[in-house]
Amino acid sequence: GIIGMLPNCFPIIVSFGLMGWIGIPLSMVTSLVASIAVGLAVDDTIHYLVRYNREFKKDLNKEKALRETIRHMGKPIILTTLTISLGFSVLMFSNFKPTAIFGLVIIVTMFSALIADLILLPSLMLHVELVTIWDLLKLRLGKDPQKGIPLFNGLSKTQVYYILMAGALQTHERGKVIMKKGEVSDSMYAIISGKLEVVDIADEKPFKERPDTKRVIASLKAGDVVGEMGMIRSCKRSATVIAAEPAELLTINEKMIKRLQWLYPPAAQRFFFNLMTVLCDRLENITTCFLEETATDRLTSLHPLDFSMEMLEKEIVRSQRDDLPLAMIVICMDNLMEIVGENRYKTGDAVITDTTNLLKSHIREADFLCRVDRAWFCLVLPHTTENEGAEILERVKALLSTLSFQMDGKIIDVRRRFRLFSYDMQLKKNAVAFVGDALRLMKDNEISSVSK
Repeated sequence: GIIGMLPNCFPIIVSFGLMGWIGIPLSMVTSLVASIAVGLAVDDTIHYLVRYNREFKKDLNKEKALRETIRHMGKPIILTTLTISLGFSVLMFSNFKPTAIFGLVIIVTMFSALIADLILLPSLMLHVELVTIWDLLKLRLGKDPQKGIPLFNGLSKTQVYYILMAGALQTHERGKVIMKKGEVSDSMYAIISGKLEVVDIADEKPFKERPDTKRVIASLKAGDVVGEMGMIRSCKRSATVIAAEPAELLTINEKMIKRLQWLYPPAAQRFFFNLMTVLCDRLENITTCFLEETATDRLTSLHPLDFSMEMLEKEIVRSQRDDLPLAMIVICMDNLMEIVGENRYKTGDAVITDTTNLLKSHIREADFLCRVDRAWFCLVLPHTTENEGAEILERVKALLSTLSFQMDGKIIDVRRRFRLFSYDMQLKKNAVAFVGDALRLMKDNEISSVSK
């Protein structure tokens, strides 16, 4: 409203200035110029502002909105001014001098209003910020905030407005760390645009040099919320959050919510109910992920291959960081499928189970065993040099040689192959590449086997 009045004050100043300059006295007739001019000129201003507001809300681009507004409203405003001016120009031919002066002043005032609407008003619009957080959220989400953000479900526009006006908008570039694991904070964030990644970084120091050291826990998009536990408990962050692409975040903190609870209890009640819903969904997802991660192989009771690869990746990162040796023994039972074909699957399962149980009962606490295929096992040996690994390999061979299998009184011969691999720090392979290369070498090269 104030912005709309400023251009309409300009023609009044011009008209009274002109009257003083040419010596026209202020009379009962000429004093009406101001009110009549405002009444006529404000109509064009209102049309201009309505059109500008409509164009601006499309993409919040001021320059583009001004261009479109001038293109659509310029001609109508000029024609309206000319029409009104021609109508009042008739008064200039009156023999009654005050009436003729009134017609002249009105014409000058209308053209001054035209200049104000086409030049002064666009300049004002370029330097005045009219967009609110509500408008920005609606544009970014493509819908009303209470429909695009689960945290605001069931809240009226007025209630959401109270929350948004108390929040702060932050912009983050791609790759920026928004919150770091272990930091203490009392804020949560609603994602307005962009994408975030919740990650667990095996080692913070080499992260910039080796992005593959991070494990992505979750990917978040516009409308999702993150950091709610920090806001509720003011505790340490349990994970690191990184901007996967340029993102805009709405910050919501504890002080803002307490203020909302004091001033608008119904809105605060609904907000906390929605927050509980979000936490329940997160808990359900975590439970599902936990069950998947803790699932074990039926025969060997070993962790799944994905989990084992994550453990190996952490050991690789630790070895690179602290310059510690890392070794791995690959064990292959070459004739397992022959045993299954001759003696049924039950016998093959017994061979796998007994072999695994024997190895698990004799390996060191820091070592871990994983099954990469039906007949292939990897024994990871952290902090182990090549010479130490060779000694362990001989002990493993001797240990497995004590195993014997019988079926219907017949001794079953199990042929095994072994090979020791040491991790090369110079190659900087990840866990998948390290294991994959080892298996390829085992399959491509015939290695002396131990049959017991």
